[in-house]
Amino acid sequence: MEVIPLSPALGAEIRAVNVGHPLPDRVFQEIEKAWHEHLVIVLRGQDLDEQAQVRFAERFGELSPIHTDHHSATNKAVMYIGNRKKDGRLIGALPLGEMQFHSDQCYQERPAMGTMLYAIEIPSAGGNTLFANGYRAYEALPPEVQERLAGKKAVNVYDYGGGVLERKGMVDPDKGVSFAHPVVRTHPATGRKSLYVNRLMTHHIEGLAVDESRELLALLFDTLERPEFVYEHRWRVGDLLLWDNRCTLHARRDFDPGERRWLRRVTVKGDKPA
Repeated sequence: MEVIPLSPALGAEIRAVNVGHPLPDRVFQEIEKAWHEHLVIVLRGQDLDEQAQVRFAERFGELSPIHTDHHSATNKAVMYIGNRKKDGRLIGALPLGEMQFHSDQCYQERPAMGTMLYAIEIPSAGGNTLFANGYRAYEALPPEVQERLAGKKAVNVYDYGGGVLERKGMVDPDKGVSFAHPVVRTHPATGRKSLYVNRLMTHHIEGLAVDESRELLALLFDTLERPEFVYEHRWRVGDLLLWDNRCTLHARRDFDPGERRWLRRVTVKGDKPA
């Protein structure tokens, strides 16, 4: 097994591992260690059916059920993302377009710990996924800003029916699913602090005036999205990618809607952020 860093910001490729077969505990522990160290891990050239992906994901923890009708017919923990059609209608979740930076399920009491995405069909260009390092973003903030954030919580909101892709489509917290979490959370495995807000779903910081909250969030979003803190993944068919929702954000580039993009997603349930 080899672990090859993908960028100075975050991300690593793990080579010489086939997760379609049962893995010895020793190998899995090395994979988990690499995940905690690099935040995003990629295993290329995997040939996985739904059951094999689920088995591997379950090594990391309990899986989260999908809360929309885009789950698999055989497993409610499996979601398909993309623009395949049936009877002329799109059947995948979040099928088209660019999507702003966010963290999966941050609007729930127990957000996803990790998200595992497997590439089945990929367009010839576009549709890349960007990942931002929340650790480095927090560490880059001036000490006085870090002090302002101590003990603060932010309300995150999402509208399942709306399929929101950008901030201007965000609904008010009382019209969607919402939950308040610490603006800065401590990772339970690494002990490091990470920013835990995002442009797509964070509505406001509790206890601050509207303008103050808006200005502070804008600073945090811009810091998180600085190019030096971001890795851009260019998908290939057979890529299996796992990211840590506790310390990363992700976003999607636009792509030609005339080309097929189809991926299988499984999320691992996490603890309540602290």
